[in-house]
Amino acid sequence: MAKVLKLEDQSESTNPVSLNGQMAIVILTAGRGSRMRSNTPKVLHLIAGLPMVEHVIRAAESLTPTQIILVTGPTSEALNSEYQNRVDLAWQDEPLGTGHAVAAAIPALKSGVEWVMVAFGDHPMTDTLTLQLIVDEAARKQSLATLLAVELLDPGAYARFRLQDGVVTGVVEALDDDSDYRGNTQPVLVNSGICCFSRAWLEQELPNIPVSPVGEYYLTSLIEMASRSEYPDPVAHVVGSPDAAFGVNNRVELADAERVLRARINRSHMLAGVTLVDPDATYIEMDVAIGMDTLIEPGVIIRRGTRIGQECLIGRGSVVENSLLGDRVKVISSSVESSVIDSDVDVGPYAHLRAGTRIASGTHIGNYVETKNATIGTGTAVGHFSYLGDAEVGNGVNVGAGTITCNFDGVEKHRTVIGDAVFLGSDTLLVAPVEIGKGSRTGAGSVVTKDVPPGATVVGIPARIIRRTSEEQD
Repeated sequence: MAKVLKLEDQSESTNPVSLNGQMAIVILTAGRGSRMRSNTPKVLHLIAGLPMVEHVIRAAESLTPTQIILVTGPTSEALNSEYQNRVDLAWQDEPLGTGHAVAAAIPALKSGVEWVMVAFGDHPMTDTLTLQLIVDEAARKQSLATLLAVELLDPGAYARFRLQDGVVTGVVEALDDDSDYRGNTQPVLVNSGICCFSRAWLEQELPNIPVSPVGEYYLTSLIEMASRSEYPDPVAHVVGSPDAAFGVNNRVELADAERVLRARINRSHMLAGVTLVDPDATYIEMDVAIGMDTLIEPGVIIRRGTRIGQECLIGRGSVVENSLLGDRVKVISSSVESSVIDSDVDVGPYAHLRAGTRIASGTHIGNYVETKNATIGTGTAVGHFSYLGDAEVGNGVNVGAGTITCNFDGVEKHRTVIGDAVFLGSDTLLVAPVEIGKGSRTGAGSVVTKDVPPGATVVGIPARIIRRTSEEQD
């Protein structure tokens, strides 16, 4: 009986099993992709924060093959610069079918490669376990061709495998199958497209693939050619999850793939001790780490590159992107991008921490606060309705409502430095470049255009000193 890969096993790990000899994985990306209706190559459309081809390349890399070859063409030429330092490249001048694409990769194969696996750049749900399943079977059977099949009650547009005594002997295209599958209770074995070949046999037979009525050369023709050979067990197959056969051809299928991958990602975080109040309404991309006992409320988007500590709360509607959050951080209905937040900080609601923000522990960032390229010290409170851009704020500072660092003079950005234990009155405007000394104070509505000495109190437009402390005089 064929081995079946179950969806619930997706989170398990496995160690690659080496074939006798060496293996190359060829990933096809040169199709026209016209149904996407896009100027972007189909395989570069994002799914869970990564180009769909990236999911396939990562799955291939996890098997540590001798070589990965990306077959590109005029419609996917952008991949060449994107991946040239990571994989080998082959060029298909014109998309004349899968057989023609694999033939384009043959000259790029390294010497010593004895097995060639073929995968597809528009199958983003391809994963390590799926590819490993094929490797295991190819290693066990040493067949000329090892195929990944899936079982569907309604095969739809998928090519169907023709079987004889449980062995695949050929393929029937959907257009050539007039069977009625309505009410079908027996699954139909269909072709996922992913396969593995003996290199020597593949190189020998690729030139013999017949041209189809539409002028293309199909890799599936090799199945019948192999089955007619006198080689023992020429064709082997394994059965995988139906997801393995899912290729993206349009925006609807792009969304479907996103939904499946997002469910896998969310499941892995929940199993690791993260609470997702509503997984269906939580959007976590790839390459995100979240600590135990963190709670994620509905409507949250966490983009790739983010690291979140333990016992955090990411509140409803928040967006966290490429940021580092310590333990026990609360982000309530706010946006955080390319920022670093230490432990025990609360943010929001409706705050916007922009790139370059660094917030020390024990700090409060209140509602409608915006920061950009700002460092904010320990125990500082920025209560509400403030903008701190290109600023260095010390420890224990009180930033009154409506405080703004006026960092742009129309030509250049300038920096504001605010010392420890400063009290900024509501509606203070700090016209950069300016430095506010330790322990000083500003009155409500002050417009500060000059440096304020430590311990001084300034008020007015423009702000002037009305009080000096003995600390300043010392």
